[in-house]
Amino acid sequence: MLVAALGLTILGFGFLVAAVATGQIGWAWACIVVGALGLVLLVVDLVRGRADRGHEPPVTAEEADARTDG
Repeated sequence: MLVAALGLTILGFGFLVAAVATGQIGWAWACIVVGALGLVLLVVDLVRGRADRGHEPPVTAEEADARTDG
């Protein structure tokens, strides 16, 4: 999902350049929309990442010792 957000960032930058070069407001609105979609993707990825970390069982000291011993 981060790759999609990066792609949207590059696309948004292209729209920004087009808006500045042509002076048309449509390119600027496209840049805003694409930026908002990228932001939504980043927030969704952040929420999923935090939810995934919450499902791991805690590791006890004995389990940590057993993992390092071998």
